[in-house]
Amino acid sequence: MSKERKIIKFHGAEVKNVIILYAIRPNSKPVTIVIEQFDALKDEERCETINIQVVADFVTMTFYKQESSNSILRRELIPTHSVEHIWIEDL
Repeated sequence: MSKERKIIKFHGAEVKNVIILYAIRPNSKPVTIVIEQFDALKDEERCETINIQVVADFVTMTFYKQESSNSILRRELIPTHSVEHIWIEDL
């Protein structure tokens, strides 16, 4: 992978950045809700492309080593009921 900028996509369209604010419930007592943030530009995963999509009950984040060959490093899912806000910064 080169040192070039990471490509960020939302539903397949290239954008400048995507930030997702979501709630998680850690397995601790007492039960508390923690607000987490995913910022595609600041994410440290070494990948060529991140494609973020809202599909059914999940926000899906797919991290591609090489998108043209569909070489996927990993995929993360955030349940939509946990999502507080999604910011999309267009190009």
